Amino acid sequence: MSNRLTKTVFGVILGSGIILGVASAHSETTGNAEADYRIAEMKKLGMNMGAIGKVAKGEVAYSDALNQNAKAVAQLSANMGKWFPAGSGVEKSRSKPDIWDEANKDKFAKAIEDLQAASLQLVVAVQSGDQAKIGAALKATGATCGGCHKPFRKPKQ
Repeated sequence: MSNRLTKTVFGVILGSGIILGVASAHSETTGNAEADYRIAEMKKLGMNMGAIGKVAKGEVAYSDALNQNAKAVAQLSANMGKWFPAGSGVEKSRSKPDIWDEANKDKFAKAIEDLQAASLQLVVAVQSGDQAKIGAALKATGATCGGCHKPFRKPKQ
Protein backbone atom coordinates (compact mmCIF):
# COMPACT_ATOMS: atom_id res chain seq x y z
CA MET A 1 0.00 0.00 0.00
CA SER A 2 2.75 2.43 1.00
CA ASN A 3 4.76 1.52 -2.10
CA ARG A 4 1.69 2.13 -4.28
CA LEU A 5 1.10 5.49 -2.62
CA THR A 6 4.74 6.44 -3.10
CA LYS A 7 4.53 5.55 -6.80
CA THR A 8 1.34 7.60 -7.18
CA VAL A 9 2.81 10.63 -5.44
CA PHE A 10 5.99 10.29 -7.48
CA GLY A 11 3.91 10.08 -10.66
CA VAL A 12 1.95 13.22 -9.78
CA ILE A 13 5.13 15.11 -8.91
CA LEU A 14 6.88 13.95 -12.07
CA GLY A 15 3.85 14.83 -14.19
CA SER A 16 3.58 18.27 -12.60
CA GLY A 17 7.28 18.86 -13.18
CA ILE A 18 6.93 17.98 -16.84
CA ILE A 19 3.92 20.25 -17.22
CA LEU A 20 5.72 23.09 -15.44
CA GLY A 21 8.76 22.60 -17.63
CA VAL A 22 6.65 22.70 -20.78
CA ALA A 23 4.72 25.71 -19.51
CA SER A 24 7.95 27.53 -18.68
CA ALA A 25 9.47 26.73 -22.02
CA HIS A 26 6.47 28.21 -23.80
CA SER A 27 5.80 31.14 -21.52
CA GLU A 28 5.99 34.55 -23.03
CA THR A 29 5.67 37.87 -21.38
CA THR A 30 2.83 40.22 -22.18
CA GLY A 31 4.96 43.18 -21.21
CA ASN A 32 2.71 43.77 -18.20
CA ALA A 33 3.78 42.21 -14.90
CA GLU A 34 0.22 42.02 -13.57
CA ALA A 35 -1.04 40.27 -16.69
CA ASP A 36 1.94 37.89 -16.58
CA TYR A 37 1.17 37.13 -12.93
CA ARG A 38 -2.49 36.46 -13.79
CA ILE A 39 -1.51 34.12 -16.60
CA ALA A 40 0.90 32.25 -14.31
CA GLU A 41 -1.79 31.86 -11.66
CA MET A 42 -4.28 30.63 -14.26
CA LYS A 43 -1.75 28.01 -15.34
CA LYS A 44 -1.40 26.86 -11.74
CA LEU A 45 -5.17 26.60 -11.53
CA GLY A 46 -5.26 24.55 -14.70
CA MET A 47 -2.48 22.24 -13.59
CA ASN A 48 -4.18 21.51 -10.27
CA MET A 49 -7.49 20.91 -12.02
CA GLY A 50 -5.65 18.64 -14.45
CA ALA A 51 -4.19 16.55 -11.63
CA ILE A 52 -7.65 16.09 -10.14
CA GLY A 53 -8.98 15.25 -13.59
CA LYS A 54 -6.49 12.40 -13.92
CA VAL A 55 -7.95 10.81 -10.79
CA ALA A 56 -11.53 11.53 -11.82
CA LYS A 57 -10.90 9.75 -15.12
CA GLY A 58 -9.23 6.82 -13.38
CA GLU A 59 -5.91 7.47 -15.09
CA VAL A 60 -4.14 7.89 -11.75
CA ALA A 61 -5.01 6.28 -8.42
CA TYR A 62 -6.36 8.50 -5.69
CA SER A 63 -3.93 9.56 -3.02
CA ASP A 64 -4.12 11.98 -0.12
CA ALA A 65 -1.77 14.25 -2.08
CA LEU A 66 -4.75 15.15 -4.26
CA ASN A 67 -6.11 17.15 -1.33
CA GLN A 68 -3.30 19.64 -1.89
CA ASN A 69 -4.40 20.07 -5.50
CA ALA A 70 -8.01 20.69 -4.43
CA LYS A 71 -6.94 23.15 -1.75
CA ALA A 72 -4.75 24.93 -4.27
CA VAL A 73 -7.73 25.28 -6.62
CA ALA A 74 -9.78 26.76 -3.77
CA GLN A 75 -6.96 29.09 -2.72
CA LEU A 76 -6.26 30.26 -6.25
CA SER A 77 -9.98 30.82 -6.78
CA ALA A 78 -10.19 32.82 -3.56
CA ASN A 79 -7.51 35.16 -4.88
CA MET A 80 -8.77 35.41 -8.45
CA GLY A 81 -10.56 38.71 -7.94
CA LYS A 82 -7.17 40.32 -7.30
CA TRP A 83 -5.69 39.13 -10.61
CA PHE A 84 -7.43 41.71 -12.75
CA PRO A 85 -6.27 45.14 -11.64
CA ALA A 86 -7.09 48.06 -13.88
CA GLY A 87 -4.51 48.46 -16.61
CA SER A 88 -3.64 44.77 -16.85
CA GLY A 89 -5.82 44.13 -19.88
CA VAL A 90 -2.99 44.33 -22.34
CA GLU A 91 -3.31 43.22 -25.95
CA LYS A 92 -1.07 40.16 -25.51
CA SER A 93 -3.28 38.74 -22.78
CA ARG A 94 -6.47 36.89 -23.60
CA SER A 95 -8.53 39.03 -21.23
CA LYS A 96 -11.20 41.05 -22.98
CA PRO A 97 -11.53 44.74 -22.07
CA ASP A 98 -15.11 43.95 -21.00
CA ILE A 99 -13.71 42.73 -17.69
CA TRP A 100 -12.92 46.28 -16.67
CA ASP A 101 -16.14 47.76 -18.04
CA GLU A 102 -18.27 48.99 -15.15
CA ALA A 103 -21.37 47.53 -16.84
CA ASN A 104 -19.89 44.01 -16.48
CA LYS A 105 -18.47 44.37 -12.99
CA ASP A 106 -21.24 42.40 -11.26
CA LYS A 107 -21.34 39.67 -13.91
CA PHE A 108 -17.58 39.20 -13.67
CA ALA A 109 -17.63 39.16 -9.86
CA LYS A 110 -20.48 36.62 -9.88
CA ALA A 111 -18.55 34.32 -12.19
CA ILE A 112 -15.60 34.37 -9.79
CA GLU A 113 -17.89 33.76 -6.81
CA ASP A 114 -19.38 30.75 -8.59
CA LEU A 115 -15.90 29.32 -9.12
CA GLN A 116 -15.01 29.94 -5.49
CA ALA A 117 -18.14 28.15 -4.26
CA ALA A 118 -17.61 25.22 -6.62
CA SER A 119 -13.95 24.91 -5.65
CA LEU A 120 -14.91 24.56 -1.99
CA GLN A 121 -17.20 21.69 -2.95
CA LEU A 122 -14.30 20.21 -4.89
CA VAL A 123 -12.20 20.20 -1.73
CA VAL A 124 -14.95 18.28 0.08
CA ALA A 125 -15.31 15.80 -2.76
CA VAL A 126 -11.58 15.15 -2.95
CA GLN A 127 -11.43 14.63 0.81
CA SER A 128 -14.03 11.88 0.39
CA GLY A 129 -11.71 9.92 -1.91
CA ASP A 130 -14.78 8.87 -3.90
CA GLN A 131 -13.92 8.96 -7.60
CA ALA A 132 -17.52 9.62 -8.67
CA LYS A 133 -17.89 12.53 -6.25
CA ILE A 134 -14.54 13.93 -7.35
CA GLY A 135 -15.57 13.70 -10.98
CA ALA A 136 -18.92 15.39 -10.37
CA ALA A 137 -17.36 18.19 -8.33
CA LEU A 138 -14.60 18.67 -10.89
CA LYS A 139 -17.18 18.90 -13.66
CA ALA A 140 -19.15 21.47 -11.67
CA THR A 141 -16.02 23.47 -10.98
CA GLY A 142 -14.94 23.31 -14.59
CA ALA A 143 -18.37 24.46 -15.69
CA THR A 144 -17.94 27.65 -13.70
CA CYS A 145 -14.77 28.42 -15.67
CA GLY A 146 -16.99 29.03 -18.67
CA GLY A 147 -18.75 31.78 -16.72
CA CYS A 148 -15.63 33.88 -17.28
CA HIS A 149 -13.98 32.31 -20.28
CA LYS A 150 -16.94 32.57 -22.62
CA PRO A 151 -17.81 36.23 -22.12
CA PHE A 152 -14.45 37.61 -20.93
CA ARG A 153 -11.66 35.75 -22.71
CA LYS A 154 -10.39 36.22 -26.22
CA PRO A 155 -10.02 33.12 -28.38
CA LYS A 156 -6.54 31.71 -28.91
CA GLN A 157 -4.70 33.08 -31.88
